[in-house]
Amino acid sequence: MRGGFVACLGLDRTPVEYAAERLRWHRGQPIRDDCGALHVARLVDGREGPALETRAGVTRLVHGAAPAPLAHLERTANRFAALEWDGTRLRASRDPLGLAPLFYRALPGAVWLATEVEPLVSLEDPVPDLEALAARAAFVPIEERTGWSGIHRVLPGGAIEVDARDLRIAREAYWEPARWLGSYRGGREEARAEFREHFFAAVRRCVEGPTGILLSGGLDSSAVALAAPGAGCERPCLVHVRFTGLPETREDGHASAVARELGVPLHAVEGDISPWSPDADLDRLGIPYNWFPYGMDEPALSHLAAHGTPVALDGHDADGVLGPPGGEWAELLLEGAFGAFATFAQAHGPRSTVTGTAAAFVPPWLRPRAFRRQTYAQDVARYFQGALRARVLREDVNRWRWPGARWRVRQLQPLLPRATVSMEQKELEAARHGIDLRHPFADRALVDFLASLPCAVKGEPGRPKSLLRDALEGMLPPALRERGKGDYQGVLRGRVDPTRCIEGIRASNVRLPGLDYRRLFDDAARDPEALPLFLVVTLARAHAFARRAP
Repeated sequence: MRGGFVACLGLDRTPVEYAAERLRWHRGQPIRDDCGALHVARLVDGREGPALETRAGVTRLVHGAAPAPLAHLERTANRFAALEWDGTRLRASRDPLGLAPLFYRALPGAVWLATEVEPLVSLEDPVPDLEALAARAAFVPIEERTGWSGIHRVLPGGAIEVDARDLRIAREAYWEPARWLGSYRGGREEARAEFREHFFAAVRRCVEGPTGILLSGGLDSSAVALAAPGAGCERPCLVHVRFTGLPETREDGHASAVARELGVPLHAVEGDISPWSPDADLDRLGIPYNWFPYGMDEPALSHLAAHGTPVALDGHDADGVLGPPGGEWAELLLEGAFGAFATFAQAHGPRSTVTGTAAAFVPPWLRPRAFRRQTYAQDVARYFQGALRARVLREDVNRWRWPGARWRVRQLQPLLPRATVSMEQKELEAARHGIDLRHPFADRALVDFLASLPCAVKGEPGRPKSLLRDALEGMLPPALRERGKGDYQGVLRGRVDPTRCIEGIRASNVRLPGLDYRRLFDDAARDPEALPLFLVVTLARAHAFARRAP
């Protein structure tokens, strides 16, 4: 998003203009507003705002949407960060999928809010929040905590309320997709038509002027690109990142097929294969996120920025909102969708049907040893102790659960703050290049619709994202119709040096609570390449962040 703001409720010796000068990535015309005890410094963009208005004694500051009561925005708006102030109470809220960042910090006599963390850091040097860093490194983050002690985020789909009398802060969640999960009562054909309508409308809402599309060549980004002409974007700038020396990543043939279908050139740029540094990550974003250095975002965004493309579309999060695969056979039986079960059984054969159903109903400890598999979280848990280890195992989204519970957890998890914080990270990364990055698969109406679909409508065993594939039948080039994802693990293994990361962790003199350093260092001494690579990345980033603190 373009534009941004810093706001202060109460009295503080620091002028809001000073804090707003520390906004690193958001751009716009500077404007200062005083609304009683609420002081605001805005960088205003002509389209995205933030806009400020006062009506009937209520002041509203809205970024990313037209000014409206927060209750209305929370019910209907797709992307916003907003404040509402009536002279006694301040309410701050964010959109359900976290597309618009919003952070806050309480200091003596004042509560500060900002669209980036850096202005809040500049007010008074904070200390690193070691408990939050340990939890994030273990993939069980405490979602509202940023890694800086006392600096929090307003959660996606959530709000905070501040009482002006004592500056006490209360939190709440206003968006609860669990309430309508699986509530759809139509059939599969009907849902396919509705999905297509929702998806094209979502792309249309994202298109604005000269538009770029980050085209990996996978199904999700290809679907966005193919829907763009019908959304009013006749000649999108298609940017594809390739890794010439890594054939397992090669998806340029698929991306080229989409470009030919649209009749536009494909802009192919080389991916980043330089050695990864956690410090370079932190220089860009300021706070640690659980993303992995696949070397794709930076080259693509730099290319779009160089070509003056102000808006870009991304296929990110289709995997989540379309439903992570797993447990479909059992869920179909529990839903009583026997017709769909029989249809899929005939299509996939008896072996897949029996093994898939048995895997859902039979817990791992009752299976023959050859059929037991550890989840990634179980591999990670061995490096943690006590309550944090127990939490890693308890919150493992991939662990065996009784069918029904497994389906529900896996469908909800991508819609909750733990997952949607990735949207915040992508927004800040793109804003650094002056690009407004938009996500059709995070469209409010589309997400609400997809959350309502039961397994019999939404899922198909052994065929991920079947609803998307079926809805785009006749549009997808043949090469894309039943293809899977490219393998970019080679990029990660080439960029991340586990030995160097462990050396950085050891030398940082930081010790995170709950981390078993003896086991970590012993395993690294035996074979650093055998360590869980994602864990190595998150630990190296967390220690670098804590080491860099003032």
